[in-house]
Amino acid sequence: MPDIDVLVLAALGVVVGALLRSRLVQLGHRLDDERELGRPPSSWVVPVTALLTAGLWWATAPDHSPVVPAVHVLAGWTMVTLGFIDLDVHRLPDRIQLPAFPTLATLLAICSLVEGEWTPFVRALVAGVALFVLYLVLALLPGGGIGFGDVKLAGLLGMLLGWHTWTHVVQGTMATFLIGGVVAVALLALRRKGARDEFAYGPPMLVGAAGAIIVPPLLALL
Repeated sequence: MPDIDVLVLAALGVVVGALLRSRLVQLGHRLDDERELGRPPSSWVVPVTALLTAGLWWATAPDHSPVVPAVHVLAGWTMVTLGFIDLDVHRLPDRIQLPAFPTLATLLAICSLVEGEWTPFVRALVAGVALFVLYLVLALLPGGGIGFGDVKLAGLLGMLLGWHTWTHVVQGTMATFLIGGVVAVALLALRRKGARDEFAYGPPMLVGAAGAIIVPPLLALL
């Protein structure tokens, strides 16, 4: 794919990232008892959105019709929104996640329709249920540290990764646990969190999923 496409998508990501940041700093996602929290961690929203937009398009466009990378870019913008909200308030809002289920299912069905192959869509639904159940079990375990917002996010990410292959699902899940473990250890070592404190698990899940899509094509270039 020509480099100009990636540059255009990165520029689009900058614009969208600026819009997302302007919404996040308005604190509309905070509940009444969260109003007194400090400033939201929004300084990285623009570069993260730009990189994710370009990366998802670059990783998915060569082998698919333009509809597929477009859907991934839209998913990426939702990832950024959820990730930074979770970093701010340690919550993944239902008002974003619940409508995302039928929306993502519809978009993935359109992808399969355009591609002329329905196996990825069926696999996406199965993978979404599988990761939802896995994270639900983890959430019910004592001291698991998984919230029910994470459970719903797992279902969404399972659908997105499952549309590709089961390998993507496994890689994204393993990357999540690895990144989440490293982050937890680092926070404990830096005394930023105690052993019983909550930390935002959504961002490791989102990074793991995005990495499962973007990193393998990057490694193939080496």
